[in-house]
Amino acid sequence: MASIQKLKLEKDTKDKGENFLDKIDSNMSYQSNYMADLLAFDWVLKIEEACPYIDLIIRIPKNTLIQEENIMLIEKSKKINVSSIKNLAKHTEYINKYDKRTADVEPSKILDIRNEETYNIYENRFLYTLVDHLERFISKKEKLLKDFSISNDKLLEYIGNTTTQYEKVNIQVKLTSSSIPSKELDKKLKEEIESVKKRLKRIKEYIGSWQRSEMMKALSSQHVKMIEPPIKKTNIILKNPNFKIAAELWEYLLKYDYEENENSKDNFNKDDDDIIREFLEHSFLISYFVSDSIHPFKKEEKKKMASASIFLLKEQVILTLRLLSRVGLDLTEEELLHMIAKEMKNDRNGRLVGAGDVKKKFQKELEEYLERTQDYL
Repeated sequence: MASIQKLKLEKDTKDKGENFLDKIDSNMSYQSNYMADLLAFDWVLKIEEACPYIDLIIRIPKNTLIQEENIMLIEKSKKINVSSIKNLAKHTEYINKYDKRTADVEPSKILDIRNEETYNIYENRFLYTLVDHLERFISKKEKLLKDFSISNDKLLEYIGNTTTQYEKVNIQVKLTSSSIPSKELDKKLKEEIESVKKRLKRIKEYIGSWQRSEMMKALSSQHVKMIEPPIKKTNIILKNPNFKIAAELWEYLLKYDYEENENSKDNFNKDDDDIIREFLEHSFLISYFVSDSIHPFKKEEKKKMASASIFLLKEQVILTLRLLSRVGLDLTEEELLHMIAKEMKNDRNGRLVGAGDVKKKFQKELEEYLERTQDYL
């Protein structure tokens, strides 16, 4: 077998490859209809864990006293105090009769003061809003589960054009894929969904009982305004353990909705991923080199393919290192050589190939790519 040291990267191949990559102009689009993300049912557990704590709050609700002051006809007033007398002194027009001899005063109207309990406090409005949000969240999930089916249909389209010193090159790629139904998976999924539906039924029973509670009915009759995020960190919400759990559920649902909207896998387009685009561009280059190497004489074809392979080897190593660097992984020279040695060993059915042997064989080529990849490591 020929040694790689006997192979030569032709200047023409090098110039073509570098020109090709430098002049690429491409567009990529990706669409996917993906429903399998619903298989993560962690949201059910999160809600289940919070329900008993919310239930305790609503069963023993907090309220406050409010003082209502109204000017009323004397015969309809029920409770007066010193403030009522002071108010009457300021508003003598409320006095109907005054007996100078006895100093008796007979008012026609008076300030009526009543202390009444109310559930209309911030913490209760927070719970009222949370329960409303939770009900809508569950309703949405039930609808998705009702029509649930696994589908993972993908469409990738790539259009690119570039030039070498002598040619204009164009490519159009349209790749489609569809998931293959699995009876075993369908059965397992069906069982999982039925289990989740039963758990949701229990959660809905909680919600129904909350909505029938005295506190919720009182807030509903008063048409209280829903609160807007972020929630106020009142002492009760910060220190009461039950309210702390409710607040955690509030934050979880908000984050869940946000991430679902931002990272939705249902009919999403992905046309701005530089890493994916770069891999497609290198695939475009590989396709070009294959086309360019085809020759009626096998010896010449092998020579051109060998030269192209050397160029592609360096480019693929650089691209891989760059990708690993972008995701926060740094690969050393020794680790790279070890990986290559391992793969060569597997490919040659157990032939022992050490990292030192690989380094010796690739030394000439590695020096060039290591120099070019310093900015990425």
